[in-house]
Amino acid sequence: MTFKNFMYKGVLMITVLALIGWLGKYLYLVDGEIDWFRLMLVYGVPVGIPYMFFIIPWHWDLSGILGMMALCVIVGSLFGSFIAIWLLVRAVGYVIGYLFSFFVRKVKGK
Repeated sequence: MTFKNFMYKGVLMITVLALIGWLGKYLYLVDGEIDWFRLMLVYGVPVGIPYMFFIIPWHWDLSGILGMMALCVIVGSLFGSFIAIWLLVRAVGYVIGYLFSFFVRKVKGK
């Protein structure tokens, strides 16, 4: 494991996800309690933007088009929240793996 993977895929990813959570706390905290749907939107929209699909139907009225776009954003943020969880698990794995390999190298004296 390289130091570059440790920093970019480990520490930086954990920092970015923590920053999203810290900045988004004003959106997902309602009366001091966590609203889980809003939490999914806060983490899912930034991470899931590349995976969102927008279906813009033709010959519909404005409310139908806006409803379909809202549905697409909700489904995309749902996928994005699961991707964010996977990114966090992978980042923790990189950090633990790098620290483990560092201590093994120290013990072996290399």
